[in-house]
Amino acid sequence: MKQFAWIFMLCATASASFAGNLEEGLKAHEQKHYAVAMRAFEKAVQTGNSEASRRLGFMYYHGEGVAQDSKKAVALFERAAMGGDARSAANLGTMYEYGMGVEQDDIRAAAWYRSAGELGDPQSQLVTSITLYQGKGVAKDRVEAAKWWTIAMKNGPTWEARFRPTIESAEAKLTIDELTEGRRRASEWIAARVAKQ
Repeated sequence: MKQFAWIFMLCATASASFAGNLEEGLKAHEQKHYAVAMRAFEKAVQTGNSEASRRLGFMYYHGEGVAQDSKKAVALFERAAMGGDARSAANLGTMYEYGMGVEQDDIRAAAWYRSAGELGDPQSQLVTSITLYQGKGVAKDRVEAAKWWTIAMKNGPTWEARFRPTIESAEAKLTIDELTEGRRRASEWIAARVAKQ
């Protein structure tokens, strides 16, 4: 029993330290104390905190308290994305799509948007549907496009209202079979995601 209590205390301490470095970094960054923010984020990154990795990536990308370094920013965003941070994957998609600090690359952009979409980022889900529909950086696939825009539309009434006219226009160009299969795949994807939670 004592061993269990000791392990619990160790985990609780590690958890508090893990959150503390991130929180300390967020507060310092907000106050523009970039050196303090950087140290706190670096500590949190060492413990595997994906949000801290993303925040540190932004500091390098924007040159906040350090020399601007897009390569280091990309590496930090990649680390965060691999750790499950959807916003970092979406950032990478945007960077590669527009050549922001990296060489423009539609293939990498599409891959990162899809990764962010898989992680639940609504904007990336919609962009993934567009890349698939247009064949931008990926092979054209109208069924997969329908899957992804169907998933994106499940992100609430704001999404529904904002993008419904565009989606209806695209859906009108699909066959009934393509649309049905896309919706079936979307339902399957959503069910699998709910089962994981």
